[in-house]
Amino acid sequence: MAQYSTGELAKLTGVTVRTVQYYDEKGLLKPSDLTDGGRRLYSETDLTTLRAILLLKDLGFSLKDIHVCLSANGFSPILALLMDQQESELKSRIKEDADKIERIKELREQLKHMNSINTDSLGAIATIMGNRKKLRRMHFAMIGIGLVMDAAWIGALIYAIISGIWWPFVLGLLFAIILGIGISVYYFSHVAYVCPEDGTIFRPSIAKMFFSKHTPSTRTLICPTCHQKEVCLEIYAPDAPSCKDGKDTIWNQCKDSN
Repeated sequence: MAQYSTGELAKLTGVTVRTVQYYDEKGLLKPSDLTDGGRRLYSETDLTTLRAILLLKDLGFSLKDIHVCLSANGFSPILALLMDQQESELKSRIKEDADKIERIKELREQLKHMNSINTDSLGAIATIMGNRKKLRRMHFAMIGIGLVMDAAWIGALIYAIISGIWWPFVLGLLFAIILGIGISVYYFSHVAYVCPEDGTIFRPSIAKMFFSKHTPSTRTLICPTCHQKEVCLEIYAPDAPSCKDGKDTIWNQCKDSN
């Protein structure tokens, strides 16, 4: 039967001599024999055991778990249980990594709207990313309510044209106007904006928000801190203080003073 020295065993399995010695110290791979001079000798069975150890280690098993497997009388049942556990942990890590990738994508998107990055602006970005999903949900809810509002007055208009009775249309139009005002007030009171120049988080007056150029996620506003007209990023911020006397409020300063 073939016998291998520590160096030969390491070479056959692609690991270092120190790794083989380490597994010996941990009780995972004891040599089958020793030379007269006390040097370790390993058998074909030891070679197979080392390959099994390396396979399980590559799959993410801890040395403690591997030792349990090798020491158990019934190897297969123990290995099956450990594989189930390891598979569950790996799936959890995959989900966590996928979430991190999504957050990296969001961070990259936020950086497009910021000229410089520092601790304060990074904190602002953290606030933005933390509330991004809430902002999306609010947008979807507003779209849904808007569809209901359109259906109300359009349905009433069609009924009026067909029947010649116009009072339902007037009521439907009035309902749509009131609902539209309510949506606008709710929307303006639940969002704030981040200046890309200095990271200031502020809430402009409703008039400035209403008449400013905007996209679904940005609005062109004058920052109350740096006084530059910038394309500011919209964030979900229901806790931001409301404007008074038509003046913008700076959330950063309000938070610092509390």
